[in-house]
Amino acid sequence: MTHTSIAACLGEDFLAQALHREYRHVPGALDVAGIMTWDDLNQILAAHRLEPPRMRLSRDGETLLVGGYTTPVATRRHTVWHRLHPAELHTRLKEGASLALDSVDELHPPIARLCEAIERDLRTRVQANLYASWTSTEGFGVHWDDHDTVIVQLDDAKRWRIYGTTRPFPLVCGRG
Repeated sequence: MTHTSIAACLGEDFLAQALHREYRHVPGALDVAGIMTWDDLNQILAAHRLEPPRMRLSRDGETLLVGGYTTPVATRRHTVWHRLHPAELHTRLKEGASLALDSVDELHPPIARLCEAIERDLRTRVQANLYASWTSTEGFGVHWDDHDTVIVQLDDAKRWRIYGTTRPFPLVCGRG
């Protein structure tokens, strides 16, 4: 991946006109070839303790129970953590679950470098979350995010539906 300003990729007026205000669809804006491969994802899953909520599976808008794809392991200190059970994880994914992995930038240097570049351009903290699905089943259902989002599609195709503003300030509590 070559370094190109994210703001330049999204349009020279992005920072002044679009950030925090509207969405933009810019196909091919970033050259992300090879930034994350399936082998990279498999290595991350095999090498790290990834427990909910950092790593989770969802299907049809519902989060799946962690016991359906992990095995509990007791440590010498009698704490329990959930080790991924590869065969069960694969089964859940084949059944239509979507995998979500938060803060993948902390686990994968190429994505960390991309986030650092975006942070420099936008002058704000950036966190990269990874989402993967093997079927066309909807993983998370209709929802809204409480933060700006840059979506980078790495492989295959996914239909994204983006809706307009439902509430102008959804996190501001009314005064009564």
